[in-house]
Amino acid sequence: MNIKINRNSETPIYQQIKGAIKDLIVSRELVSGYKLPAERKLAEELGVHRNTVVKAYGELIAEGYLSVSRQKPKGYFVQMPDVHQSFVKRFFPLMKMMRYNFNDREKMFLDVFGESNTDNYISFGGIIMDKRVNPVKGLNDIVENMFQTDTVRDIDDIGIDETERLKRNICRILADENMYVSPKNIQIVSETNQALNYLMALYLREGDSVIVEEPIVPDNVSIFRNRGLNMITVPMEQDGMDLVKLEQLIKKHRPKFIYTLPNYHNPTGRVMSLEKRVRLLEIAQRYDVPIIEEDSQRDFRYTERRLPSLYSLDKYKSVVYVDSFTMTFPYGIKTGYIVGPYDLVEMLGRLIVVNETFVSNMGQYMLNEYIERGLFAEHVEKIAKHYREKRDLLCSELDKLCDKGLTYEKPDGGVVLWCTLDEEINERKLFSAAESRRLLIMPGFLFYPYGYQGQGHLRLSFSKVSDDDIIRGVKLLGEAIDESKKGGEKNE
Repeated sequence: MNIKINRNSETPIYQQIKGAIKDLIVSRELVSGYKLPAERKLAEELGVHRNTVVKAYGELIAEGYLSVSRQKPKGYFVQMPDVHQSFVKRFFPLMKMMRYNFNDREKMFLDVFGESNTDNYISFGGIIMDKRVNPVKGLNDIVENMFQTDTVRDIDDIGIDETERLKRNICRILADENMYVSPKNIQIVSETNQALNYLMALYLREGDSVIVEEPIVPDNVSIFRNRGLNMITVPMEQDGMDLVKLEQLIKKHRPKFIYTLPNYHNPTGRVMSLEKRVRLLEIAQRYDVPIIEEDSQRDFRYTERRLPSLYSLDKYKSVVYVDSFTMTFPYGIKTGYIVGPYDLVEMLGRLIVVNETFVSNMGQYMLNEYIERGLFAEHVEKIAKHYREKRDLLCSELDKLCDKGLTYEKPDGGVVLWCTLDEEINERKLFSAAESRRLLIMPGFLFYPYGYQGQGHLRLSFSKVSDDDIIRGVKLLGEAIDESKKGGEKNE
């Protein structure tokens, strides 16, 4: 809050605080329902004693400008006199509208993801990285070096140096993928979802159309839906999206973007063929539709096959490339990036400054050191080997269920497996039967925002499970399949 205190004034400081907050409420800069800072936090910000803030808050409560709650949600809340009730009446319809936008599929997806963070289940549900393969080598030395006096001063005072240093390191990483970019073409963000949000905010208005591959993860659906965008889905084929249907839909809807995951698509794990990559770029150029290419599972590559990215194939500056270190360098250091034409990156930078996005300089320092010491490349090689072995074990165990009506596509990379179910298997019943056995899976219908006909699916993530849990989990999945078949019969 913008509160200025005159310590030389004859007006007591608590009254100055009270008057400033009251003016903000009356002018509607603070609206009803706004939660004020805690007493201690505001006192620290203003450099006053906590009791001074307590006294100011107390008088505002007495005059009806604030209310206090001792139960969750706890704290002090703005309450405009005589209009509080009408605000409440208007508020709840808005809440209902928000819940409508945040639909049941998205809620269920997030619930399964949340439970995947716990130890309550064997989880093939959310993509949660295995802490046992977190980067460790050399980190102690990096952290100790970071807390040397001179280094800390540099990080605090010249934080932009770490950002520019990271951009240069990203350029070197991308060069290994035959992508040659300049630091001026890179914008740092916290993660790929944030990148998507900013691109939508910068270029699209409510009612604009975006074309996406289907199936699609529900949290991305939520981004498009809550921005009021018209999300057009294109079905996936074995080698990428159906380009014939794509062209038909472009003609009909005139989309502003095409969003694609050509490498190890989530949830199917499929890879777009080189032929389709070239054709997709030709179609995008013909109809003047830019492409957002997400490549967040690129480092989880289990074969020598390495197809060029859309960005590296693009001759027309029509591709925006998005990636993140979230899965490869965790520890809460969320760092992603966007690669695109300079004008786009410059505008993104301005938008991010306005929104006060903060990416930790200390986190960037650790990541930069890890990359420059050659440890990051070693770690990527290590996790690729680790998860390739997980994939192979999961596939060998699933082969034991081949007579139960479940088939799967063995991916060349990524950390998920896409399974197809016989028509007699009901996805919801299967999910419930698995959950009752303390097994988490992602039912396929969650990835189809407009529904679908035909056989059901499952997405199985092997990102967190141990070898023993894979073996045990597949056995439980087989039991759940037996229970979920039409009529609920159990095969003995």
